[in-house]
Amino acid sequence: MAEEKQYKLKVEDLTISFRTNQGMVRAVRGVDFDLNKGETLAIVGESGSGKSVTSKAIMGILAGNSVIDKGRIIYEDQDLTKIKEEDFHKLRGDKIGMIFQDPMSSLNPIMRLGKQITEGMIINGKHLKNRKKALYQSAQQRYYNAKSDKKQMKIDYKQAVADAKENGDTSKLETLKAEFNKNLAKQKEEIKVARKAYFEKRKEARKIVKEEWANEKAKYAEKIEKVKTELKATDDVEKQQSLKEKIEDLKEQRARYKKVTKKQAKERAIEVMGEVGIPEPEKRLRQYPFQFSGGMRQRIVIAIALTADPDLLICDEPTTALDVTIQSQILELIKRLKEERDLTVIFITHDLGVVANMADRIAVMYAGKIVEIGTVNDIFYNPKHPYTWALLSSVPDIDSADRLMAIPGTPPNMLFPPEGDAFAERNEYAMEIDFEKQPPFFKVSESHYAATWLLHEDAPEVEMPKVLKDRLAKMKSASRGVNQ
Repeated sequence: MAEEKQYKLKVEDLTISFRTNQGMVRAVRGVDFDLNKGETLAIVGESGSGKSVTSKAIMGILAGNSVIDKGRIIYEDQDLTKIKEEDFHKLRGDKIGMIFQDPMSSLNPIMRLGKQITEGMIINGKHLKNRKKALYQSAQQRYYNAKSDKKQMKIDYKQAVADAKENGDTSKLETLKAEFNKNLAKQKEEIKVARKAYFEKRKEARKIVKEEWANEKAKYAEKIEKVKTELKATDDVEKQQSLKEKIEDLKEQRARYKKVTKKQAKERAIEVMGEVGIPEPEKRLRQYPFQFSGGMRQRIVIAIALTADPDLLICDEPTTALDVTIQSQILELIKRLKEERDLTVIFITHDLGVVANMADRIAVMYAGKIVEIGTVNDIFYNPKHPYTWALLSSVPDIDSADRLMAIPGTPPNMLFPPEGDAFAERNEYAMEIDFEKQPPFFKVSESHYAATWLLHEDAPEVEMPKVLKDRLAKMKSASRGVNQ
């Protein structure tokens, strides 16, 4: 496994529910995964498996009726489940970008594309404000974390007391209380110290940025004054025009130091539109979404995501609404942009065939849980979970005359999550324990883990379906032929 410092993102025991009139829907249940810098992780599963909910939690755009019951999402030493919306707004788009599955619903049909592409750059491009925040961000995060830890400490204490009473172990109550009071006193002191450091750092940041901006204005004022003096001293019409343009250019440079200007945003929009393969970008900026094909609209959505230069890109089924030939083009585009920009990517899909040539690792999700995770070779050539077998068996194969396998039944109702393996009802290899207890992750190799009781040492030996076994053998043979 990679060292923790190499992780771009780390999700730990993430559990998310939704309040409904019928009760709490347990959408995500204890999801764990990590993502290394420059890696592409594909999250695969049926509709309703929790893929998109997980990605929306990372982006901080969960629905209002959602509840993050527990877990952490660590990005750049920050727990994204605990930071304020004001700080998340800075990360969203700027650091973490997202491409949604339906480009038409992602674009405003009555707004010109130029405004839609440049809007985010102009709103978020306040350089002085962002510079100031960057200077005190670590101190601010320490203060917020300290307050959050205090809140969690109280929750943990109440739960520990409730557990002790339920188990009839009342003798522990005094010890729990004493330990809680001791830790609480320490935490209050940490909050006090962190708060003081935060306000001092914020005051210092204001002073630094104010001085930097004053120096920059003075520098440009001097340059502009020199050009104006030169302008007054000449009668040459062409030179006068050139000097006037130079003055305007200096004013534009000065404005760009402070914020993203409209001119700068337009230049960036044209550049990115060209990068994603949109012809005549200057002309296209004046057009509306309905004047574009589905594939071109998706390219526009990708362009919008890339304008802020994110280092983590989440692709939520970006090819679902497109036909097969356009799907291939969009996948190749995302793959190329990832390599050129050194992006880290989470690719969400229900189709294993889509990610075969672009993912480094694959996480298979079912009923809110990851049931198998491994490299592309692990999942495609050595799958271990019956659900993964079913998904692979249902992928269309042009060389096979065998009938595609369908997965019987439907996913469980997550208002009432099953006690055992959620896939047990649809699993022809299910054992008695599958209906009674959730399986833990069993280690297949250093990179490969699967949550199925079939990997337990006491489980009967079960082989994958013959149809899938034959298909994997053909795939291995074809792969060797390509590599030779």
